[in-house]
Amino acid sequence: MTLSFPDILDLFLRFLAVGQLSLFTLYLLSQNRELKTILGSGIALCLAAYLLLTAPIPNQQYGILRGILLFFTELLPYLLWLFAFSLLKEGFHPKHWPPAAHALIAGTLLWFLYFFGYLQGRGIFHDVNHTLQLILLLHIMFIAVKDLRDDLVNARRSSRLLLTLSSCVYFVLILLLELGDASLRDASLFSLANAALILLSTSVFCWCFFRDVFKDITPALVITDEPQKASEPAIPPEYQAIYQQLCQVMGEGYYRQSQLTIKALAAALETPEHQLRKLINQHLGFRNFSGFLNSYRLKEACSQLEDIANIRKPVLTLALELGYGSVATFNRAFKAQTGKSPKEYRDHFQK
Repeated sequence: MTLSFPDILDLFLRFLAVGQLSLFTLYLLSQNRELKTILGSGIALCLAAYLLLTAPIPNQQYGILRGILLFFTELLPYLLWLFAFSLLKEGFHPKHWPPAAHALIAGTLLWFLYFFGYLQGRGIFHDVNHTLQLILLLHIMFIAVKDLRDDLVNARRSSRLLLTLSSCVYFVLILLLELGDASLRDASLFSLANAALILLSTSVFCWCFFRDVFKDITPALVITDEPQKASEPAIPPEYQAIYQQLCQVMGEGYYRQSQLTIKALAAALETPEHQLRKLINQHLGFRNFSGFLNSYRLKEACSQLEDIANIRKPVLTLALELGYGSVATFNRAFKAQTGKSPKEYRDHFQK
């Protein structure tokens, strides 16, 4: 086997990236064993397997190792999908799934081990799997972008953008590698560019990680049984003016505006959006703008539902008056907050 200079450079870049991913994984696992850490380490392992599998080396040189590398490579989009949910969805954890889902995952892993590890991907399922992977990547992009404007956590917003970008890049790579021209897929320059892009991406990610770009600095909210005794939030002097304006505007019922966004609220306060976002997130403790609005809307909803004068007011009318786009959204938010539907809450107070 003879390697050209581009092939040697390609291998050098790949080994750099694999070493980088290995060290990063060891660092993550030494910090904690949370779900995000385990999934992130798994993604790093699968990405390292992909780098080794697609190196400019003939397939027959891998031997049994090719099946092992292929198994981990094909798991990458699925781990990325789970990782996206662990980052973006509060309270997400597979341990909450029913036993049937756990059995399905175990069965899928055994099938993957047989098909990719033993058969080395020879069969129609290889193409079916790529279709499933593309669907998952599109779903990652959807959930990352869907609630971007509502998200107040800067670290999580950065994660959303990174997930979208990485999914798009991986999406294009799969299209080029599996659906594109084989001559392009096997070209030395394409392989070299692929290795360089991944090394650059992992380097940028590690730099951002150790610069705390993804660190969540939202203060933990202390929930007590006596909210009336809760102290006022400690607002820094530079945010006092904005905070007073915010309290005044919300006290006047601005939260009843339909389709209200943080951008629109910032415009009403004549303050930069990023400052308002930081105030609500880091000093008031809300992780989502919808949660901040609900703290006002649901308080008024409870007050109206407890009032005998509103006994005949339809729940739909109440939801629309409070700024909700639909009664379903209102019902979900209300039940999550109180444990009862609006109708059940009203019946409890107006028996």
